[in-house]
Parts: sequence; structure tokens; C-alpha cells
Amino acid sequence: MNLFSKKISVRLFTRSAMIALCAVLMLNSTAALRATAAPQAASPDATNMDATFVSDWIQLTHDRIQSKTVSAPAASRAYAYTSVTLYEAVVPGLAGYASLSSQLTSMPTMPAPDISAVYDWPTVANAAVSTVINGLIADADTHTAVAALHDKQLADRAKAVSTDVTDRSEKQGVLVGQAMLDWAGKDGYTEAHSKAYTMPTDQVWDYVATVTGGKVVEPYWGTLRPFTLKSATQCDMKRNIDYSTDSKSTFYLQAKEVETVGDNLTVEQKAIADFWVDTPGLTGAPSGHWMLIATQMVPLLKLGLGRAVEMYAMVGVALADSFIACWQMKYTDPVLRPETFIRAHIRATWKPYIQSPMFPTYPS
Repeated sequence: MNLFSKKISVRLFTRSAMIALCAVLMLNSTAALRATAAPQAASPDATNMDATFVSDWIQLTHDRIQSKTVSAPAASRAYAYTSVTLYEAVVPGLAGYASLSSQLTSMPTMPAPDISAVYDWPTVANAAVSTVINGLIADADTHTAVAALHDKQLADRAKAVSTDVTDRSEKQGVLVGQAMLDWAGKDGYTEAHSKAYTMPTDQVWDYVATVTGGKVVEPYWGTLRPFTLKSATQCDMKRNIDYSTDSKSTFYLQAKEVETVGDNLTVEQKAIADFWVDTPGLTGAPSGHWMLIATQMVPLLKLGLGRAVEMYAMVGVALADSFIACWQMKYTDPVLRPETFIRAHIRATWKPYIQSPMFPTYPS
């Protein structure tokens, strides 16, 4: 694969996708989310309940991330905590599923429901995820959107269950949401996000900002606590191509390939590039793209609530860990963007079809 760019074609297994695969394998397969325990004894089994309400929360998370122009790494974190929250909120009501507490790094035991009481699991999830999204994306517009969806779903459930059950379920959901936010607050995000950074300049291949006066994206993201990886370096894929300005070298030829392809894009290639660009503010970020692809699987595969929340949790966690691992590599070996190299050594006036993002190029 070209060091500088993913080919402009429909390829799923880029280096970053392989990192995500490595991350999800740390869950020791789907069995990690399964157990032999029965669901909450007094409450209905929720395993095969309709999962549409879960997809609605993923869509809202996507829309708020897009509206707030959340960065790609930060978006992956939000999707992970949101999807794990949805899973943990309903897992006591799922036959044969296990909590992720003690399976994900430093995740505490979630507040346990009263085994003798009846709960409505969609209402528990509704309250839990409302609490978490409001805590992760703290602005008035988000709180308004969250309240609207929460109230709609609560009203829908009130038609099916009694007030005492919805009240009890709401309280349980808030407890789960607060526990999730407490766990999220200790992952190193606040320190990493606010820490000052100076880009290194001691190597000729060091990254150079592609936007004048721009700020590099989350240079300390690789220091965050992973979800399943033992460390951010567990899935390292070291760069094995040396920097060179020799026109016969692999490094030069790969940059030349980027220039040639970029100069001759077909209508289809441009459409594919536009579809996958995921610039903050234009979509719900790269992770959001994959979360919405997962959403398409819910009706397509006729997933019940158990399989749906399991899928979202695994995809969300894999995406979050892949960003932590990928960003750790990017800023350990901060390789310049292809447009910087091309303008310096191949053609001074060259520009890419889409603006290069403000972070080092490898892994792409």
C-alpha cells in the first residue's frame, strides 16, 4: 500500500482497518460479551425486543458530532462511550449476555438493578444514554436535542408499561449513565486535549502544517486509556519505507503516484473521495460513518435488541482503540503529508483534490 494515501477505490482493509481488527480481537471474540446467566428475573427478557430506539440514539450522536465539528479522534471516543452505555443499560435484561465491566480497561461494576423489581430496559437505556451524551457533548443545542429524543422515547414506553416501572427504570438508567461518565472522566482525555504541543522539526520527513496557522489534531491522543488494548502500541505497524528525494526511491515514487492519480481523477473516484472525506462538520466523522453502516445492519439482519447493542458496543470500542493506536503512531513518527513533499520535490503548484487534514500522514 502507498505510504501516503489509501487508493481511491472501495478498500476496507487499510492499515487503520487492520488496527481496528486487532483492537476488536482483544475482546476475545463475541464470546466475551456472552454469559450463561439468565436476564433480570422479574423483568421481561429484552433480547429480541425492537432495536430501532438504539439506532435513533446512534443517529443523534452522529448528528451532534457533525454539528459541533468534533475531531475524528474525539468522535470515536464519544461513539464508544455511547454504545457501551446502551449495552450496559440493557444487559441485565438480555439472556446469555455478560457485562463489559472488568473486561474493558478499568471499567467498574455498573450499578445493579433490584432483582426483585420490574424494569423496562428501553427506558433504562433512554435515561442512561441521555445522561452520557449530555456529559460528553456539553452545549445547549445538544441538550435540547437529547431532551427531545429522550422525552419522545419515554412517552412511547409509557404507553406500554406502568408509571412505577418507567420511574424505576429512569432512575436505574441515570445511575448507569453517571457511572459511565465517571469512568470516561478518568481516561486521560482532559489532560491530552488541553496539553500544549510543539511539532518536531529535527527530521527532514517531519510533518509540516498544511493549513497556515492551523492547529494539529489531538497530538496526545495516543496517551488515552484504551478500551481493550493492553497499550496504545500493541498493534503498532512500523513504517518500513525510508524518506528519500531520489526519483527512483520508493518514497519518491509513492508521492509521484499520489500526484498522478490526483491529476487524473475520474468522476467515480471523485464521488468516492467525497463520500469518505468525513471532514469535521461535514459528517459525523470517520467513526460515525462506520456507526451508520452498522445501523444499516439492524433492519437488514433483523437484529433484536441484544444483537444490536452487542454490535454497536464492539464496533464503537474497536473504532476508539484504533484511533488511540493510530494516533500514537502518527505522532511517534510524524511523517509529512504528500502534498508537502510533492510541492517541495516534484511540482511546486500541486494541490490535492481534498484539503489534507492537520495531522501526520502515517498510518493512512
